[in-house]
Amino acid sequence: MNNINKKIKKLRESKNLSQERFGRKLGLSGKTISSYETGRCIPPLYILDKISFIYKAELFEVNEDTKCKLKQALSQLQELIKSLEIILLSD
Repeated sequence: MNNINKKIKKLRESKNLSQERFGRKLGLSGKTISSYETGRCIPPLYILDKISFIYKAELFEVNEDTKCKLKQALSQLQELIKSLEIILLSD
């Protein structure tokens, strides 16, 4: 079981919810929650975001170094998009 899986299970248990009730608030089945908790499936980012929002919980932390790297990567992607727009619009 990876860290996210453990955190989902711990969060659900801290709210005293069954897998079925926890999942229902997310629009998911109890079987899906079980598969996340046991590691059979990895929840997509939009589900992690939904869990964080609905249950007011932090499932993962992003440290300052990671934030800096993400900002740099985003900046590079934005530059690439601008370059592609120039290439595509020049035809």
